[in-house]
Amino acid sequence: MKIKSNDLLETIRDENFAPETFKVTSTKLKKDPKGALKSVFGYLQTALKETAVVEADVAIRKDVVLKFQTNIINLPFNYPNKIEQLTEVDTDYDVNLYAIFESEEINASHLRIDLMGSVDNFLAGDADVYQNIADWVILQFEKLETKKEK
Repeated sequence: MKIKSNDLLETIRDENFAPETFKVTSTKLKKDPKGALKSVFGYLQTALKETAVVEADVAIRKDVVLKFQTNIINLPFNYPNKIEQLTEVDTDYDVNLYAIFESEEINASHLRIDLMGSVDNFLAGDADVYQNIADWVILQFEKLETKKEK
């Protein structure tokens, strides 16, 4: 799946996408990330058949949020000006799936974003993408727990 930078930016700036919100406990996510995120994956699979710009928000606790966003660069949607500076307006880019972990305690910027895989691979059911997500979610909780212990 590809999208032009200007099409992505227009969609983000006009808020012409509807984030879907899910509630999942940290206990479930730590125990079985893939199982706990099954409804999120289903939503993403369905939404990505219609549009390239998708966001799923997973409310874990009031101070911890996990998001999945599609993008062409490793930046959240709240930085459209930065995305514009770092991309060529009329260029087609591959659309990728990013996971974003927001918590005051995760790091100094309170945000961690990483590439999980291409949207094409996610839609194809590539086991590596789903395993990347599961491993990444567990790693973020380990980081949180380590910070709390200090």
